[in-house]
Amino acid sequence: MAQSISQEAIGATGLPGATAASRHAGATTSGAPTSGTFAVGDFIVDQSGAMYVCTVAGTPGTWQLSGVSVNENIAGKNFVINGGMDIWQRGTTFATGGGYTADRWYCYASGNAVAETQVASGLTGFKYALQVQRNSGQTSTSAIYATQSIETLNTLPMAGQIVNLSFWAKCGANYSGTSNQLTVQLIAGTGTDQNVISGFTGATALFGNTVNLSTSWQRFTVQTNSFLTASVASTYTQLGINFIEVPTGTAGGNDWFQITGVQLEIAPQATPFSRAGGSIGGELALCQRYYQRFTTSAANQPIASNGLGLTSGAIGCFGSFPVPMRIAPTSLDSSNVSIYGQVSGSLTQQNVTAALNNPSPVAYAALLTGSGFTVGYAYAVLASTSGAGYLGFSAEL
Repeated sequence: MAQSISQEAIGATGLPGATAASRHAGATTSGAPTSGTFAVGDFIVDQSGAMYVCTVAGTPGTWQLSGVSVNENIAGKNFVINGGMDIWQRGTTFATGGGYTADRWYCYASGNAVAETQVASGLTGFKYALQVQRNSGQTSTSAIYATQSIETLNTLPMAGQIVNLSFWAKCGANYSGTSNQLTVQLIAGTGTDQNVISGFTGATALFGNTVNLSTSWQRFTVQTNSFLTASVASTYTQLGINFIEVPTGTAGGNDWFQITGVQLEIAPQATPFSRAGGSIGGELALCQRYYQRFTTSAANQPIASNGLGLTSGAIGCFGSFPVPMRIAPTSLDSSNVSIYGQVSGSLTQQNVTAALNNPSPVAYAALLTGSGFTVGYAYAVLASTSGAGYLGFSAEL
């Protein structure tokens, strides 16, 4: 015989504590109720086992996730590295047709756009945001991307799980996305350590919808945007996050969007933001698995370990990485690199060109080419006389 349980208040008697009635309000498929009228104290247990309590009466009222102890500094909860936009090893302003900006964040625009760090003004708990802006007067309406690709080893723990994406975002007064929309995608693939912009093998959009930005900060989560939660099939081996502006018309002076506090976690609902590394130091170490830059703050300062003359035209520069990299670096970028030592029989400084020279994940090796060197002699690797310099080693996806 079929039976049903009606929504009734349950009161307790004969107990030494409070005896006011409480009301179990049923269950939803996932998350807090989004329709219906509820009173303060109503509670539900959703079909993922999470409990919510109504804290403000209304339709549907305000609901608080209950019964979960949340530590905002849990290392590893967040699968997005540098989601708080704290680490900027490459610099702070980028005129980009495509390239890495804030650590781990790749921005792409076929038209002119600028990606840069901004203070997250007016947002408690965050100092920095990634701002992606169309250049004023730009007429190209090609899509503008801010993306992060998650390597296979970090994706595998999410296979077969319910994941939730949350983030903070706002836009400028001249933001030209239709209806102030920003498209958000979670892309899954079956390849290994690929870049979502270049394309995943077996690419599948787990979700891809829009949020409506305003000039004030908003946090977008599963509780207000149900598309921000997804089940990751056990066959997926890589994930990528896309934030996409599809601009219209001619860009004004404040045609930009900002994002920060980006979090991807195994959970049916969003929890407070936590850095992937649990701290600034931990976050920097995670970023350095993908990119490490040896840099100076001024001219003539040491950049890296001393070099060794290998031939009359080349210096070898060798040393250890502070943090082992994901793989042996695949590219090197540099600026204002020079050597100081005996060149053509006298002590002098000479600008050189830098290239990789068989590095490993734990040790860097660069070949610095010039002229007039002495085999076996030691040379100091400095920033040139024209300004600060650096050697940057990349093992990005």
